[in-house]
Amino acid sequence: MVKKASIILFSLILTTSCSHYLSLYKMPYTGSELRTDGYYYNEYISGYYTVYFFYKDGTVLYGSSFPTNELYLHEIQYSNGDHYNCVKNVKYYWGTFKAMDNELLFERWYPSQTPFKSYIRSGIILNDTTFKIIEFYRMQGGQKTSIESRNEVYHFKSFSPKPDSTNKFVP
Repeated sequence: MVKKASIILFSLILTTSCSHYLSLYKMPYTGSELRTDGYYYNEYISGYYTVYFFYKDGTVLYGSSFPTNELYLHEIQYSNGDHYNCVKNVKYYWGTFKAMDNELLFERWYPSQTPFKSYIRSGIILNDTTFKIIEFYRMQGGQKTSIESRNEVYHFKSFSPKPDSTNKFVP
């Protein structure tokens, strides 16, 4: 009995001290606020894109950041499975999202600290092909922390086939 209690206590400590879980639970996306038949990209500084894929199962996949003139190379890797094969076991590429009415939240882990910490990007949906991220923050104890203002506009590009959304981090 003592051994079982010790294991449970250790599991609770590990779970709360490390960012093993995301605060946004994965739920199927059945809305029409965002398109999911491609990817969203943002030119975060002149000449560089950041890409995200959103899936009907509620998963978000980070498609990397790279120079805009390399987009065609990344699209080849997305469609032939190379990107997925490289990232399927890399925790900080995966996350979850929620889109409802004109609000979008998506959360994923970031590799800047070990253990990886998760952060949420929060914004408004302008239409089904454009959204604007206005806040970046971390949830701790039910409260927003490390809040940063953002002005990131993402645009949709129809794309197929998308990388698989199956991963071991967001079951």
